[in-house]
Amino acid sequence: MHVLFLSVGGTRRRAVVEESAQVVADGGAATVVVDRAAQWSRETFAAGVTLVELARLEQRQPALRVEQAVLFKAPRKVLRTVGRGPLRRFAHRAEKSYERRIASRAHRAFLRMRGDVRPKLVDALVRRGASVDVMVVTDPLAMPYAARLVSGAPRSARPEVCFSYDYSGCTPKRQHGSMPDAVQGDNS
Repeated sequence: MHVLFLSVGGTRRRAVVEESAQVVADGGAATVVVDRAAQWSRETFAAGVTLVELARLEQRQPALRVEQAVLFKAPRKVLRTVGRGPLRRFAHRAEKSYERRIASRAHRAFLRMRGDVRPKLVDALVRRGASVDVMVVTDPLAMPYAARLVSGAPRSARPEVCFSYDYSGCTPKRQHGSMPDAVQGDNS
């Protein structure tokens, strides 16, 4: 069983860490998709849990890599090469001014034109990997990703979608959360 945790907003960190560890303990495979891994630096995932960072996947896109090279890396390298010795302060100020006034604005315009590719990246990640049996949507920001995955999949291959792994129906019955029979009300 493969469980995909979509935690783009990162609002339920502790629950995601505990539930992904439970999936591994139950003998399944757990993949946690986050926006940035730095937000999760204080969390320790169980061995066997795969952490996928959307920001890193996005940086691998060829269009973004070319755009970064043209707008930021090449001008920065030229200004640092020219700005040695007595021109160092001038080159540093020119570099910061260029990045603030020109490169950052052009970068934002490029992102608006291109649109948000992260849902497509999650879709591609799921399509090329092992089939997903259960998709746990852990925060509101992950809802569009889940909707895209579910709507694009054939009906027979659609994963079960839930808010918590405990509600997926794939977990063994646990004693800590169940009520004794006498409390549940016996009608016999």
